[in-house]
Amino acid sequence: MNGQIPAAGQLDLFLHSRAVVLANDVVSALLARDLVRAAECLDRLCAEEPGHHARKALETLCHELDERPFPCANPAQIADAIRRLEASLLPAATAAMGDKATEFLRPLWRDLAQAASAHAYDAAFPESYGAGLYLRCGDAEAAVASALAIAQHDDNVDALHWLAVARYRVDGLDACPMPLMRLALLGPERFPGTLQEIDDPLLNRDWDAFQATCHWLDPEDRSAGAWFPTWHLIEHPGTPMDCGDLATLPATRAVQSFGAIARLLKLEKHGYSTSLISARRKLRDLDPDMFDLYMARRNVGHR
Repeated sequence: MNGQIPAAGQLDLFLHSRAVVLANDVVSALLARDLVRAAECLDRLCAEEPGHHARKALETLCHELDERPFPCANPAQIADAIRRLEASLLPAATAAMGDKATEFLRPLWRDLAQAASAHAYDAAFPESYGAGLYLRCGDAEAAVASALAIAQHDDNVDALHWLAVARYRVDGLDACPMPLMRLALLGPERFPGTLQEIDDPLLNRDWDAFQATCHWLDPEDRSAGAWFPTWHLIEHPGTPMDCGDLATLPATRAVQSFGAIARLLKLEKHGYSTSLISARRKLRDLDPDMFDLYMARRNVGHR
């Protein structure tokens, strides 16, 4: 360097690069589940860069992995392991690894899913059932199989949520209407969160349109989503829509209105009739607002 002292910026760049290398060495060892090497690399990082921003997160990851496997002999213990993972490992991995955090966490979620597979669904610990854990480790097909194994899964909001998300991830939007719409009718408070998890542009657009069109519904009402399937039938009458056996659902106005609209659409195929008039009257009595929307979307006028 001809006796010249490097500029401060050059020195900072060198030191910064060294810190990155040291931290990446720890991350690589953790991803490989080589705890001995991870501890050695972490010691070097602490010695050379004690103030490194990821030091505490990496220390947490090394410690928590060293403590594994967590007890997972029953749903309660699995739930404890999930809380520990979410409270400690998840934020530490995100802070230290960035976009590699998912890769690091996936085997941990799979371990929990496999432990959960030995247990039946327990409504007291739904988070400990395999379907949700398989979703978290990225195995949507296993999640579908696990959800279908729940007794009377078509009447279980947890199973319907898992089925909707998992089927979407396996085969796309066309594969999930039945569990998704049935979930809206049975557990509408879970519906917005399920839409967020699926995050499909078409579904999101329809949800926004539903909220804008059905302005008479209270947006603060957690049960308002129960009317989404009825709105969807009215707005997309040509789209196949199967919500399963409505007789096993609670006889709410939303469920009854959905059934009334489904019947109306079938009757319309046979032209104007006394049966159609009677069915329209039933819908009007059930919910005047949905009746007005239905009539506004028809090619015929009020009769």
